Amino acid sequence: MSTPRPGRLLLCRGLSGALGQELAASDVPANEAEWQRMLSLSSAHLVTPWLRRAFQEHGLISGLPPHVLEFLDAVCTLNLESNRNYQDQLAHLIQLLNNIGVRPVLLKGAATLVSELYPTPGDRMIGDIDVLIRPSKLAGAVEHLCASGYQPVTAEAEYPTAESLQLHHYPPIYSLDWPAPVELHIQPVHLWAGQLLGSEEVVRDATPLHWRGGDCLLPSPTHFMMHNVIHAYVVDAKERGFLSLRQLFEFAYAGRRYHQQIDWAAIQHRFDCLGYRSALRGYVLLANACFGVPPALKIGGWSRLRRRLYSIGLEHQSMHLVFSLSSPILRIMQANARDLASTRYTIKNLSTARGYMRLYQKVRSSYLSVP
Repeated sequence: MSTPRPGRLLLCRGLSGALGQELAASDVPANEAEWQRMLSLSSAHLVTPWLRRAFQEHGLISGLPPHVLEFLDAVCTLNLESNRNYQDQLAHLIQLLNNIGVRPVLLKGAATLVSELYPTPGDRMIGDIDVLIRPSKLAGAVEHLCASGYQPVTAEAEYPTAESLQLHHYPPIYSLDWPAPVELHIQPVHLWAGQLLGSEEVVRDATPLHWRGGDCLLPSPTHFMMHNVIHAYVVDAKERGFLSLRQLFEFAYAGRRYHQQIDWAAIQHRFDCLGYRSALRGYVLLANACFGVPPALKIGGWSRLRRRLYSIGLEHQSMHLVFSLSSPILRIMQANARDLASTRYTIKNLSTARGYMRLYQKVRSSYLSVP
């Protein structure tokens, strides 16, 4: 009996079908164990609707097990209904903010929904509403929204001002009349990463839009991509150790959709100058390794090794830490390139799973002390 393939590998191959990559019957889970692995991950990463779309676009729906198709259909139906309620709430929120002279910039899921990035409103799973407003408008916006039925999720002695707020957004507020909590951002990213992307430039380059009776702004494609990289990789993956496949897929999908409108040279220059060269290239390589999309940036020799390391991580379940360890591994390899060249870790060996596994074990035990 063959060993079930890793769920991450199956999920990424499945999602690649929604990104223009070929998807064959052999890429679909072959047994119940593989289905459980893939669907568990797709649920955890909030990407199940995209998975169903990929199967549908490649004519694979009819061959799915009935209980799997029933699950996929149920998730997509419920998510579409949820997002329609989300749209109603977002339209109401925009109008409330317009009433006090605030025209919000829509971020993340709100931006994708209003810009119609995906074919249908039910394609993306959304948790909350993120909007960016000017710092000087924060106190008034919170007061007005609370007078309209919203309240802080956590009790506050008084409404914080932009000067006293220690985060890039106000604590979440919610209304019993609506399904999603709202985060009012005064900066698009965490304050310590503000040099990478600031609120003034996001507002300056945003596109005005009149939507469902209200006025809002959509981030430029360049800033949309930068925000994704910073939020999903620089902060969540590098600082918190969690890589969101939903965000990585969105990066790849938006990159294809907005290809002609994205200023990759400006993005590369900003990240390189501020010391985030490796982070940007690492994220681009992850999208390439996971979904097969062509890298948007030119990659060199060490980057190709890094990309191969990511691919091995998908193919071998035992290398579950490969994404977090890839940068330390490559730094060690670069620092000891001459020694590596004279040992068994040759370029030929590094092109195989076994070679990477041996190097991985060496780094883990000798340098990183990972349990």
